[in-house]
Amino acid sequence: MKATTLSSLISLNALLFASSAMAHIPYVEGLDFKDVYDVKAPVEKSLALYMSFDNADDIDQIRFVLTEDDLKADQKNIVQTQDGKIGRKITFNTIVPRCDQYAGVLPKLALVGPTQAALTSSFAGGDLPFAVEGADGVFQLTNTVQGKAFQEKIAGTNYWRQNEASLILTEAGTYKLYIWSPSKTIGDYALVFGDQEIFGPAETVQALKRIAYLRSGMEIKDEACRLAAKK
Repeated sequence: MKATTLSSLISLNALLFASSAMAHIPYVEGLDFKDVYDVKAPVEKSLALYMSFDNADDIDQIRFVLTEDDLKADQKNIVQTQDGKIGRKITFNTIVPRCDQYAGVLPKLALVGPTQAALTSSFAGGDLPFAVEGADGVFQLTNTVQGKAFQEKIAGTNYWRQNEASLILTEAGTYKLYIWSPSKTIGDYALVFGDQEIFGPAETVQALKRIAYLRSGMEIKDEACRLAAKK
């Protein structure tokens, strides 16, 4: 390996761990996954999934599974609900590049899975753009205005931070998180999923692999938005 390449990798690695900006492991739709992203255990691992609404009716989806073993009392990540049930905590929210072109990108999210306290079967606003099985419950997260602006330090991109959900899931089964644009606005966004910084060798390689891509703003397809979000 050339000395300059090694030096670059060392510099990027130092930057990665010196800042919490890249605490979420980055994955890019179309490069690292297609159609549906399957979350690998543990579900608490922090991820940033860079995705897009490519057309007015686009619905993105991620999927994860909680097994009976995942919900045993002796598991490392077990937490308790207020009424004493044990479960696993998941968190998620979206961020949108800060530019005039994307001001109308306000994703709506719906987590679908086994009915429980966090996912009710008699949910408000039941008019969803996808089918829900009769035994499943739903939790919805809505964004109606853009949130506080911040700069992602590694890539140097400005984003709007949107509403966040924090849920304790107590039932084993398959869960699906759907993301869509109620306003039909086309644009790019990232889903931030999980709140635990877990960086082993594979996670470090993935982060380093995507740093150059994100620093160049290639996750933002609209060129005018890319330039504005990088200011």
